[in-house]
Amino acid sequence: MFVSKKKIFILFSGEMRFFYENFLSINKILKDYDKIFLFYPWRHQRERIIKFEKYYKKKYVNYISENNWENIIKKIKYQDNAASIPGMFFMWDALTQSFSKLKHKLNDNDLILRFRTDIKINSEKLNLNLDNIHDNTIYIPDCYHWNGYNDQVFLSKVKTLNEFSNFFTIVKQLIKNNHFICPEYTFYKFLKKKNINIIFFDFNYQILKNKKI
Repeated sequence: MFVSKKKIFILFSGEMRFFYENFLSINKILKDYDKIFLFYPWRHQRERIIKFEKYYKKKYVNYISENNWENIIKKIKYQDNAASIPGMFFMWDALTQSFSKLKHKLNDNDLILRFRTDIKINSEKLNLNLDNIHDNTIYIPDCYHWNGYNDQVFLSKVKTLNEFSNFFTIVKQLIKNNHFICPEYTFYKFLKKKNINIIFFDFNYQILKNKKI
C-alpha cells in the first residue's frame, strides 16, 4: 500500500549563498519527507539562482526587493556591536516579505522550515514530530541563542508566521524605547510581545563560512 510522504516547505529568503553541502544536508535529514523549496531571493541574485537550480527540483522562485533601513538604524541607541545590525534588518525584511507572500500560496496548516543556504546539518534526523506541530508555536533549535533566541532556523505553521506582519512596527517601538538591539534579542522580544509559544528541539548544525560559490 502506497503511503504519501509528509509534506514540508523549506523557505530560503534574502541573500542566497547556495553551498552544495547545504543541499546534501537537507536531503539527508529530510529524506522521508516530500520537500518543496521556496526561494525568495533579492532581485540582484538572478544569476546565482539560475546556476544552482539543478539541485532543487521541486521549487518556487519569487524575487523580492530590498528596502532602505538606514534612517531607522541611525535611531538605535544601544546595539550589539558584535552583530551586523543592517544584516538583521535585511534578513527580517526578506523574511517578512516572504511570510506575506506565503499566505496567498499555501494553506494555514502547511509547515514551513525557515532555513539558510549556508548551513551544514550534523544531526542524523529531524528531532521533531511533524504530525504534532501546534498552532501559535515556533520550534527553534536549542543552540546559538546568544542574547535571545536563535533566528537562523525555525519551524512553524503558515498561520503562525502570519503573526509577523507587524514585525517592524514592534522593532521600531523597541528602538524608540531605547531597548538593546541585536538579532537574537529582537527575535526573543517579538515572540514574547506576540505571545507565541516556543519549543526547543535538538538540532546540530554549523554555519559554513569562506566557501566559494
